[in-house]
Amino acid sequence: MQHDGLLPESTAGHRCLDEVSVFVRVTFRASTPRSWCRLASILPRRMRGDLFTGCKAFLVMVLALFALASAGCDFPRDPRGTLEGVRNGTMRVGIVDNDPWTRIEEGRASGAEVELLKDFAEKLGAETCFVPGTTPELLEAARQDEIDVLVGGFTSTSPGVSEGKEAGVTGPYLTTHSVVGVPPDTPAFEDPSGQEIAVGSIGATAALLKEEGAVPVAVDALSTADMPVAAYGWQLRAWGFEPTSIELPEEQHVMAVPLGENGWLVELERFLRAHRAEAKELLREEST
Repeated sequence: MQHDGLLPESTAGHRCLDEVSVFVRVTFRASTPRSWCRLASILPRRMRGDLFTGCKAFLVMVLALFALASAGCDFPRDPRGTLEGVRNGTMRVGIVDNDPWTRIEEGRASGAEVELLKDFAEKLGAETCFVPGTTPELLEAARQDEIDVLVGGFTSTSPGVSEGKEAGVTGPYLTTHSVVGVPPDTPAFEDPSGQEIAVGSIGATAALLKEEGAVPVAVDALSTADMPVAAYGWQLRAWGFEPTSIELPEEQHVMAVPLGENGWLVELERFLRAHRAEAKELLREEST
């Protein structure tokens, strides 16, 4: 079943569980007494069992708050004061070029995640400053307190980011998957093994193609490629490509912040979860 490249959101009950799980996981991950704050890692798993379904998990969150507060646990906090520093100030955004999520052209930043973060900054009364670089460079910049958030179309499997060892990582805010398509008047195929397939860059999609046995080839413009391409369903239709039956595994998209800035991380996660529909629309606008 094709989903046009964007996966539908979960049910209301699952969304409630997601919110509680993220809150407990992020809020009490750091600076908490071990004997009590093991709850931070245990509760998200337990809440997904049969005992805690739908918004009944809210009661679990209340009990967790009471127990952790009694143990002297702090609420989400920023050792560096990132949230307060950004509010009514400047949000420094590290950006890795990854069209259509992020782009740097003639010194100007654009892309779906760039526009999304501009809206986030506006909500905080802040200006935005974009700092281009590679993922390793910007992870180091985050460690040195030189940027406040890091974007680049990252997914829950992106090397360096997804592990959560060098940066704090948001929960997934958008789920996508790519489809292999062929140019007009080109025979379709069902087995990607050994097939050269065009991608916008050698990144997450290329890695997924390699897992399927295909040979990813980076091209400047997928829309004019004279070979099979991996793209979102709406892109293929806009370009006149014919989708095949080959659908790549879904990708969970995330953003990153300096490690330990948990109050800032929670604020960003709340915004992203509340603006999933906007993120979907921006992705469509930026990718066709």
